[in-house]
Parts: sequence; structure tokens; C-alpha cells
Amino acid sequence: MDNKKPEIYFFTLTGIVTAIFVMASLTDRELFRFQFNIFGFSLSMGVNAMELLIPPAAVVTVLGMYHALRTWLQIPREQIILHLFLPFTVTLTIGFTLRNLNTGMTGWGLLFVSGALHYLVLRFEYISCDPDSPYRPASMIVLDSLCYAVFLLFAIALRANVSRLIITLPAIFILCLGVSLKIYSFHVIGSSLPLLGCVTGFVICCADTGLHYLPVNIVSYGSLIFLWYYIFTNLIIGADRDEPVRNIMRRILPAGIPVLSILVYSMIRL
Repeated sequence: MDNKKPEIYFFTLTGIVTAIFVMASLTDRELFRFQFNIFGFSLSMGVNAMELLIPPAAVVTVLGMYHALRTWLQIPREQIILHLFLPFTVTLTIGFTLRNLNTGMTGWGLLFVSGALHYLVLRFEYISCDPDSPYRPASMIVLDSLCYAVFLLFAIALRANVSRLIITLPAIFILCLGVSLKIYSFHVIGSSLPLLGCVTGFVICCADTGLHYLPVNIVSYGSLIFLWYYIFTNLIIGADRDEPVRNIMRRILPAGIPVLSILVYSMIRL
């Protein structure tokens, strides 16, 4: 197999998805508006071009990843689904992040970072499925870190763009399910991954409901929801391995201390 083919393929796929988001962000107008009246509860929701194209772009990424795994690695169909959750989630994250893309230096920098994140997830996901690749162990470590990064970026982007709790809760649950399945697949051995993903999603939805009504800025919200998610996933991993509490704390503290520092700093700046 030519090792250059997957690299060019994933670079092209990233370019197509990014181009879709850029063109949609330039069309900054409302296309549809829905009005819901359920049991006296009124909900008005508008849909612009970017919101309309986020799910199709995620589907394009999933289909592209599926084609690559089937073409070059001949992975059975029933084993591919686990490797599609993270590409799907990262595409949704990029869509929400680029929803209010501007043409300044910040906007171009955000576009570059988003495209790099999309490519890295696709490339390392592919490497983690290749048993002949010498970079397979390293790719799993990178994917583990990218999972947490995707969760943080998606949570912040969702908080910045959506104010309705009835919309954010299903999105947070889907996010937790997709990202948690990938994280647990690296560390959990003796438990059901879908069950653990659903439990994690339910717990984070409860935390998001409480944070939704707190008077905190976006940085504080992102720090709190990320810290809660990181602690809970590590508790699940430690419980599955029957690890002592001391070992679990060794994994939590390196990430917990910087996040708490950012949280304190952001609350002081309020």
C-alpha cells in the first residue's frame, strides 16, 4: 500500500469539509424559523445556512472515513462503527466553532486550527486501525488527548452559540456518547462500552443543567464542565481496572490543577 494515498485522501477530505463550513458562514442569514407550542411552552428556533450544513458535513466525514478503512485496511463493517464516532463528533465541533467565523486574523487562525484538528483526528484514527503501522501506540495516546480537546471545544462552542437548554442537552449527550466510547475503548476492558457512554452522557447532562443557570462566563463554564467530565471518565476507568484511589488521583491532578487555575482566573476577571 502506498502510504501517501491516505495522507492525500484525508487532506482532501478535510479541505472539502472546511470549504463547506466557510461557504456556509459567509451566508449569514436565517433560512427557516420554527415555532413550537407544547403544553403551553413556546419555543422559537431559527436555522441559518451553517446550522443546516453541519450534520451533512459530519455525514460526509463519516462516509469518507468508512471508505478509507474499507478500501485500504479491509476492516470488517461491524468493527468500523467504533472508529466513526470521533470523526463525526469533531466535525460537529468544527461546525459550531466556525459558526460565527469572521474574516480577521482571529477567524483565519481559528479556521487553520479547526482544519488541523479535523485532519489529525482522521489520520490518527486511521493509524490506530493499521496493525502494521509502527506509530499505532502513539496514535492511541494522541487520540485519547484529542478526545478531551474535542469535548472541551464542543462544549464551549455550544454554550456560545445556543442558549436553549432543551437543545444543548441532546447535543451534550451525543457528544459524551461519541467521545466517551472512544476514550473507554482505549482503557476499559471488562464493561459494556455503550452502557458506560450512556451513563457518562446522563451524568454530564445533569452537570450541564446545573451550570446552565449559574452566572459564569464561557471560560468558567468550559473549565467546570471539562473538569467534571475528566474526573468522571477517570473514575470509571479506575473502577474498571480496580485501581487504588492514589493511582486515579495521579491521573486527575495533572489536568485538574491547570483547569482549576484557569477557572479561578476567569472568575476573578468577571
